[in-house]
Amino acid sequence: MMNRLVRNSAVLLLSGFVLSCTMNRVSISPPKDIESKEMGAIFGHIKAPERVTEVVIRRYGKIYIRPFNRPPRVLIYKNGDFMAENLEPGDYVFAAVSTLGDRYSLIEGKVDAYQDIFRVQPGSIKYIGSYKLYEFRPEDGRREKFEVMRIRKPDERTVIKNLYHKSKGTGWQDLFNKRLMELR
Repeated sequence: MMNRLVRNSAVLLLSGFVLSCTMNRVSISPPKDIESKEMGAIFGHIKAPERVTEVVIRRYGKIYIRPFNRPPRVLIYKNGDFMAENLEPGDYVFAAVSTLGDRYSLIEGKVDAYQDIFRVQPGSIKYIGSYKLYEFRPEDGRREKFEVMRIRKPDERTVIKNLYHKSKGTGWQDLFNKRLMELR
């Protein structure tokens, strides 16, 4: 009976660990190093009522079909900072946000996407802003279920300082340092 109790406890503990790993998709890994001098990055910040588990950045006009291709990898940190690294030069859009409870598509049509295109230049980083996700309740009487608005804080300098430390030992750190000097 004691062995069975120990075995069941171990199975429950392992199951809880696996479940927490699969539900918690927030990345805390450092960015990969710059793959080539032509690559760029997009970074920003998102606040939401629940923890953000996914930020989707897509190349404007490109269709992603798994397993053939995927949207760029976006690192999301617990404080809400995010970074999509090793992007080919071109136009990108902030397409969606996921929290522990829901997924929010930010693009309903081409007009929405066209209004918020971010251009990534070769060998550069692009700050796309800080945002806050507001969820609306049915009793609010609004047609939309949510809204994502730009906010002032944290500002670009604060987000760069946070990501500077996370990108230690990579070429991104040099680009963050260069941008900090430009902001002075």
